[in-house]
Amino acid sequence: MMNMKEEQEPTGSLRFTHTLLSSERSNTYVGERKARQCFTEADLHHCCSSARKTMMVMMMMLRRILRLPNARRSALIFMPSISDEIKGIILKTLPSLTEDIQIRVITALESSGVESKDDLKYVQQDDIRDLLPVIQQRKLLEAFKMETTKVTLDLEILTDDSAHTSLSLDSSPLPCSSSSFQSSPSPALSSCSSNRGVQSGSIADKWQENFEIPWEKMPEELRSAIANGKRPAPDKRRQMIRILVDEIRKHEANPTRSECLIICRNIIKQYPSSFADMTPGGVIIGGGFTSLLSQVKTRIENINRSGTLRRIRTSRISGQLQKPSDSYGCTQFNPEMPSDETTEMLEQKRQRLETIYREEGIESGEKTEVLNLMKSTFCLQRKQINQTPAPSIEELRNQWPYLFTKRGIFCHFESLTDINVLHALELSIKESGKGIAKYLMTKSKKKDVQPVIYQGEDEELNLIQLLMTYFNERIEGLILTADQYATAADVECSLVLPASPRLILLATLGGWMISIENNIICEGIMENFITGLAAVFAVYYVFNLQYQEEAAKTLEFLQRRFVGVNPERGTKASQLKGVSKKTGKLVQKKVVTVNPQVATLIKNVLDFEWGFI
Repeated sequence: MMNMKEEQEPTGSLRFTHTLLSSERSNTYVGERKARQCFTEADLHHCCSSARKTMMVMMMMLRRILRLPNARRSALIFMPSISDEIKGIILKTLPSLTEDIQIRVITALESSGVESKDDLKYVQQDDIRDLLPVIQQRKLLEAFKMETTKVTLDLEILTDDSAHTSLSLDSSPLPCSSSSFQSSPSPALSSCSSNRGVQSGSIADKWQENFEIPWEKMPEELRSAIANGKRPAPDKRRQMIRILVDEIRKHEANPTRSECLIICRNIIKQYPSSFADMTPGGVIIGGGFTSLLSQVKTRIENINRSGTLRRIRTSRISGQLQKPSDSYGCTQFNPEMPSDETTEMLEQKRQRLETIYREEGIESGEKTEVLNLMKSTFCLQRKQINQTPAPSIEELRNQWPYLFTKRGIFCHFESLTDINVLHALELSIKESGKGIAKYLMTKSKKKDVQPVIYQGEDEELNLIQLLMTYFNERIEGLILTADQYATAADVECSLVLPASPRLILLATLGGWMISIENNIICEGIMENFITGLAAVFAVYYVFNLQYQEEAAKTLEFLQRRFVGVNPERGTKASQLKGVSKKTGKLVQKKVVTVNPQVATLIKNVLDFEWGFI
């Protein structure tokens, strides 16, 4: 019986041959249970009646393997263990998982009977219920399914009469079925390769969407920070950027900004607390990806700087760039008329406001009747402000005189954005203003920051001066000064007022004025600086104005870091033209959602507050 068996080629799988080699080298006894796991029923009938027969079959299989060509023999000997394969999947799916939990998951799966990668598709949530949170359980199970639906080659040791290796597919949805391989191996393989080539071309076009972050290559300290929901130290983050860029450049040596954006956005989506641009209160700034994207692109440009890949990309879309939306940051930009109101009714209310103004003057802006009328006519105010072409500030002032008061501006801004601008600004500066000022004075690499401290007691004004100096913006780009006794008429005559908004401080900081389109439009008598700052910031949104270039970065920092207006698209910065360094021609400057310098400062301040720098 055994002689007949020896004349036949055993049909055990490669997994069994790996077990045989390991057992032979260590002289370990392999019992009947192991043989039952690896042999077919026919093999078991002949070979598993005793441990002695099992060992005989093992030796016979080993002799067969040793007669194979070196390449095939090496492939059998050095197959990775199932625990290594599981660990690889875990690292790709849950890179933040600690080493201890990884080992516990692997041990639990092996205890459940997982002996091959193919067995992972049978794992259920109950098998790992006590080891991971529910979402991580689902992610891992999904990864197991994805891994086991890929095309795999299961080579089997065949009889001596066979001259080819059969191929089988584990996944049915693929374009080439297993039957096509069996009926005609060579043509079918050629056909499948051709089809797969077409698919690969399609996938290659979208490589950034299928890009996998090599978390397993990242430093242990960074993975530990991610696992604990903390921000990694700056040096570990820079190390991550280098590893990430090296991996990206395997797909595309000089990827576009939009390609890098998809990758960075996926990282932020997965681990916002560790990598997103955010305030200390946890509010994500913009999409949260600006500083990470800037670091990735800078690294790529530095690598390509001396090579031929350095080039200026032109827009793939013909025509002019789309203008920033005036509705930027607004939740009620163009509200509908209330159902219980008509246009005539709203116009009557507007006329009532005009009458009160003629009879009682601007001082009545705090009256309850005026406040209620202004609130109920908000939709009519927006309709007139949003007209095309846009009305002048003077025209709006004639129609809505009480809109041009401190209270009118603040109330309109709150209805427009759902944000109390003065409260938000006061609270944010109180909580983090000193920390930001300390960073700018002690840690900033800008040499011009320290000498410009305002010789006064107003800390908020000192902070604005520090910010404007950091961003290389002159204080006159946002703030002007006038004599403490100057009236609005005096200021209009003595100062050259630009068209864009300015906050005008009286010499003793005992009051302020706001100018737009060369005229004073609002006054704050005996008001502090931060109230005037909140008011001048609000007018950009109330009247659909863009930030002037002279103060755009400081205003965006105030917007994102202090006020909390953080839309993912669009910008309040003006679209500007500049001279190309390469061609010397006047070109349109690139418009970005978040200014890179603003994003960098926000990130650095956050690192400073965490004690990293």
